[in-house]
Amino acid sequence: MALCISRDPTSAFFTPAQGYERRYSLQREREGNAFIDAVKDSTSVRAPPKNPLMCLGITTVQRDGHQYIRPAIGSLLDGLEKTQRDQVHLMVFIAQTDPKSHPAYDQGWLRAVSNEILEYDVDDVELARLRSLEEEHLYWNKSGYDYAYILDKCAATGASWVVIVEDDTVAAKGWYPRALEALNAISKSQSDWIYLRMFYTEKLLGWNSESWVFYLAISISLFAGFIGLLWASYSASRRFRKFVTRVDLYVLCLFWFPAGVTLYFMAGKHSMQPPPEGLHKMQHFGCCTQGLIFPLEMVPRAIHAIQTADNPRYYVDLTLERWADAQGLIRYALTSPLLQHIGGRSSKGSSFDEGAASIWSFAFEELHVIRSVVAI
Repeated sequence: MALCISRDPTSAFFTPAQGYERRYSLQREREGNAFIDAVKDSTSVRAPPKNPLMCLGITTVQRDGHQYIRPAIGSLLDGLEKTQRDQVHLMVFIAQTDPKSHPAYDQGWLRAVSNEILEYDVDDVELARLRSLEEEHLYWNKSGYDYAYILDKCAATGASWVVIVEDDTVAAKGWYPRALEALNAISKSQSDWIYLRMFYTEKLLGWNSESWVFYLAISISLFAGFIGLLWASYSASRRFRKFVTRVDLYVLCLFWFPAGVTLYFMAGKHSMQPPPEGLHKMQHFGCCTQGLIFPLEMVPRAIHAIQTADNPRYYVDLTLERWADAQGLIRYALTSPLLQHIGGRSSKGSSFDEGAASIWSFAFEELHVIRSVVAI
């Protein structure tokens, strides 16, 4: 999906007010909240499906100032048909040593929509260690522990697909059938893969400096071809020479062509070379862990990679990316993404808020255009 240059974060003409405008995500947040509002409170969780196709795990923590868990869960469930909902084991993990301090802990709606609500099921020594991580604000260490914890619990359901979603996201309507279609396509390819990415930000997928040699080679090749074509035409055609002088050739070659190449790159990669619509590989620069779908057989290996990471201060996505590179595993993504990150309040504390707000899928917001056209 090509982005207009004012909404392309890799463009020199990017306008933040337009790029970060909440179009579709605001609609989905409202629809998610409306779904939860219509839920009848319950004192017990839903009966879990006997043979779930998907375990949908959501880790949630108390945030300063704003909670996103309601629209996150609501948008994931909104639009699911009954047969689809019956295939999903919804597992909510309150990742706090004092779960009762979470605003949603005693909410009847949470029990009504969840198949399972997790708390830490560990001994006193381990609980004390986790409490220490919370008190010392060692978010990297604890986030890796929590991610491995819910991966393990989700895998225990036996579901074919294990989905881990952060609690400050909203899902596109129709995310479930789109995800299953992509997962079935990957399964048929018999590739060795680790996960399907439900979210990514285009900010990291621009004209990356790692590829400057390739870009330079292409530019030089095009420049040489352009000069060759012009010179051949000038030499072979009197009519051409009648309208184009040598000075014109110099201006075309030394000014207009370089200017055109410069403008091409300034326009931004997602405006000029957008990723293919639908399923595709994303081996580099994928961010972050807002939503990942693992095949069941890959979960034990992913847990091991997280638990044995060389540097526990790495974010989970960076740990998995490095491990996947070493193992030669493929990572897939969907365009447009299935999720949007709406969290302006980081789960890691207020000092991370500015970075959290910039984690944004610009293509997701374009879905409002597609939905409007379909509605018409």
